[in-house]
Amino acid sequence: MTHKQKARSSRLPLAITLIIAAFLSTFLIATFSNKGGDYWVVNSSISPGHTISASDLSLVHVNLSSTSDSYMNKSVEPIGMVATRQLHINQVIAKSDLTNASNAMSTSAVPISVRGVDLATGLVVGEGVDIYWVLDTQNGDEPVDPILILGGVTLLSFDKAGSNFGSDVGITLAVEETQVLRLLSATSMGRLVVVRSHV
Repeated sequence: MTHKQKARSSRLPLAITLIIAAFLSTFLIATFSNKGGDYWVVNSSISPGHTISASDLSLVHVNLSSTSDSYMNKSVEPIGMVATRQLHINQVIAKSDLTNASNAMSTSAVPISVRGVDLATGLVVGEGVDIYWVLDTQNGDEPVDPILILGGVTLLSFDKAGSNFGSDVGITLAVEETQVLRLLSATSMGRLVVVRSHV
């Protein structure tokens, strides 16, 4: 009987130690797993030159570890800032992705019409496109090489229904204000071909 009591009393400190270790490890795991912060994340696609509004971004708790200094946390107020590049849904905002409006290049939403066959297939709103000017030769005229009018502009919208039937398609592009006249001038003669920037 005495031997059993000694065995129980010797196991008691070990059991208490194991219970304490289990609670401690659970606490440490919970603490380190919650390490991180609240950072701004994109709610929907944003094109370069777009001025950020409250509906464009939301705060999400993420753990960015050593790269956290490169991203915008909740201490930064992004409303009113301007996107410097194309941003996609659920993307965490880097500090280089937005700039103060006074430092940004202004962009305009420019609507143009192109033939359905001159629009690359599979385009989606928000991706970059290149715009080429093509002059069709007639009556034995000297051929004119196509000219790149604009490169890497963002497609804001397009009429998908029109592209299916080979008729004219209305598209809207985000164009730097200084390049709007160049684009519109190219529509006065010849035709425009819209090419995906990166395949």
